[in-house]
Parts: sequence; structure tokens; C-alpha cells
Amino acid sequence: MKTNDYAKLEKDYDFKRSYLNKTLWWKSILMIAPICFLFAGLVGILYLFNSDLLVSFYTIPYLILFVIGTIWLKAMKKHIQKAAMAKEGAFHVCLAASVGDKDGYTYAIFVNNTRRYDKYYITNLAKEISLHDILAKNNAPFKKEAIMIHDEESDTDMYMRAYQKKEIAKKNIGWSTDEGYFPVLYINDKDVPVIKRKDLTSKL
Repeated sequence: MKTNDYAKLEKDYDFKRSYLNKTLWWKSILMIAPICFLFAGLVGILYLFNSDLLVSFYTIPYLILFVIGTIWLKAMKKHIQKAAMAKEGAFHVCLAASVGDKDGYTYAIFVNNTRRYDKYYITNLAKEISLHDILAKNNAPFKKEAIMIHDEESDTDMYMRAYQKKEIAKKNIGWSTDEGYFPVLYINDKDVPVIKRKDLTSKL
């Protein structure tokens, strides 16, 4: 794939939304109010239904709450998702290169800057890095999130993330793992999924 292909993928709204939906984007304080409206309306309607009062004027306020909550929830969902996708540095396609394996995990590095598509840069950088030294110096949860590290020899800031080897193999069958790199999507530090090969081929 060419650099322009990755840049084009980063602008694909459906592609970004499909990966965002797999995250905990909905854990936002902004979702509380519309959910409360929706819940109050639904509980009221169910109560009136069980009391045989559904066909009455008592239904109107609860119905209004339910409708407002539904519309508000949909609007808030769209707002939160658009804000997440528009965040600077988010939803960047980055090429990750392996620096070594340990306990069934592949430890990979990537950069989230203008050189994030450069396979030669990232694979050459990976060859100069010692996984043993990094793990010895950093007591970090690489298996849970991408951690920013600084390599003193190259004077470079980069991210490291540990992926299950079977996860990479499953999502990248026939892709560039043999070349020492594979594409990931940086959403935030905790969400950096391996991009599925089918998404790469179907969108381009």
C-alpha cells in the first residue's frame, strides 16, 4: 500500500466509526442526562401499562420524556463520536514494527507523526531497539495500552504496545507481517487496534 492509501483511509468516516464503536466511547458524562430522560419515560409508560392506564392523559408526559430522551441520545451519540474522530492525533493509521516476542505477545513500536506510514523508518528503528532493555527500564502496562517511550540512542519518541501473536495473525492473514510491520489504528493510548486486512483491501 502507498502513503496516499493510508491517508485516504484516515478520512473514511465509516471506517473510523466501525472501529470507534468497538471502544468505550459511550462512557461520557454527556450521556447521563439523555439516558435519564429515556429511562424515566420508559419506566413511566411500563407502569401505566401494568396499571391499565396506558390509554390516558397520564401517558403524555412520560411519552414526551421518552421521545426527548431518544432524540437527545441519538444527537449526543453523534456529537461524541464526531468529537472523538476530530481529536488531533486520533484515528491515524500507523505502521507498527515488532521489536520482539515474549510470553505469547509481540511487542511492537510505532510513531504517531508525519512518518507514521514510513515502513522503512519504523522497521529500521525496530532493529536498533532492545526489548529486554525497554522492559527492564519501564514497568508499564504495554499489554493494556500504548506507552510513550524515548529511545536515547536514536533520540526518538515512540509508542510501544504488546499484542497477542494470535490477534495479529488472525487480523493480518496474508498481510505484511513477514516484512516485520503491520498497520494499527491509533484512536487513543488505550485503543490501538490492529487493522483487519479486509478493511484495508475493501476501503481502497
